[in-house]
Amino acid sequence: MSRLSNILFILILAFCAGSCMHTSEAGRILDEAEAHLEMHPDSAFVALDSLDRKHLNTQELRARHALLYSIALEKCGIGMTSDSIISIAIDYYSGSGDSENAHTARIWRERIMEHAETIPQTDTLQRQNARIIQERYADKMELVVKRRQAWVIFVIALAALALCFGIIRRYAVRLKQKPDDEAMALIRQRLAVLDKVLASRISSDDKAYRISEEEIEGLISDRESFLISTKVIFKESHPAFIAALEKKGLTDWEIGYCCLYTLGLKGKDVGEFIQKKRHYIISHEIRKKLGLGEHDTNIGIWLRDLLSQTEDTQKGQM
Repeated sequence: MSRLSNILFILILAFCAGSCMHTSEAGRILDEAEAHLEMHPDSAFVALDSLDRKHLNTQELRARHALLYSIALEKCGIGMTSDSIISIAIDYYSGSGDSENAHTARIWRERIMEHAETIPQTDTLQRQNARIIQERYADKMELVVKRRQAWVIFVIALAALALCFGIIRRYAVRLKQKPDDEAMALIRQRLAVLDKVLASRISSDDKAYRISEEEIEGLISDRESFLISTKVIFKESHPAFIAALEKKGLTDWEIGYCCLYTLGLKGKDVGEFIQKKRHYIISHEIRKKLGLGEHDTNIGIWLRDLLSQTEDTQKGQM
C-alpha cells in the first residue's frame, strides 16, 4: 500500500511539473509576440494564433493572450465585429485588480468597436471572416478550460484516493481502532473508483478508460458533498488537524476546502475545482478565521505546516 501511495504522489507531482513547463513555454511565446507587435504585427499574430491553447493553463495567461491577440488583429487590419475576444482580458484584469492592463484592454476595445462600425453591412466577406475568427477562438478557449478542469479533477481524485490508502495503512497497524461507519463507507467508495482507474491504465480497452473517467467524474461531480466527505475521511487520518480547524470556527465545507490544500493543490487548482466566482472572497473569509492577514504566508503552506505540527504533537502523545 505504501508503494501505491508513493506512485499516486509521483503522478500528482508529474502533473504539477508538466503544468509549470506549459506555463513557462506560453509565457515565452507571449513575451516574443508582444515584442514584435509594434514593428511586425503579422509575425506576432501568427505566433499567437499558432500557440497551442493547452499551454494557456491559467486565467492570467488566457487573459494576456486575448489582449495581445486582439491588438495583433487590429494592427494587421483584420477588423472584428464584436468585443468577444478582448472581453476575456477585460473581465480578468478588472477582477484581479490589474488596473494598468484593464485600462489598456478597454482602450483597445474602444478601437475595435470603432473599427467595427466602419465595416459596411454589405461587406459580407469581411463580416463572415470576423465571425469565423471569433467563433474559432471561443471554441479553442472552451476546450482549454474543459481540459484544465478535467486535469484538476483527476489530480484531486488521485490525491483523495491516496488519502484513503494512508488511512487504511495506518489502521492496518493499529487494529484496535476502527474508522466510523460513515468514513469507512466513503473510503470503500473511493477505493472502488481507484480499482477502475488502475484497471483502465493497465488495459488497452478504450471502454475501460471511459468507464474510469466516468467513475472519477461521478465521485466528485457534486463538489459540495465531495468537500464535506473529504473532511470526514481526513478526520480519521488526521484528527488533531481537523480539531484545530474546528476550533477556528470553520464549517465542514470550509474544512474540506482546506484539506484540498494539504493534499498539495494550489489556490488556482482549488478555485477551478469548486467553480465558484466567489473563490477569492471564500479564501479571504477562511484566512480571516485562521487569523491570517492579507499579506501573511500562503494559505497552502500555512495549512501544511499546521498539519505537520498537529501530527508531531499527536505522535508525541502516543
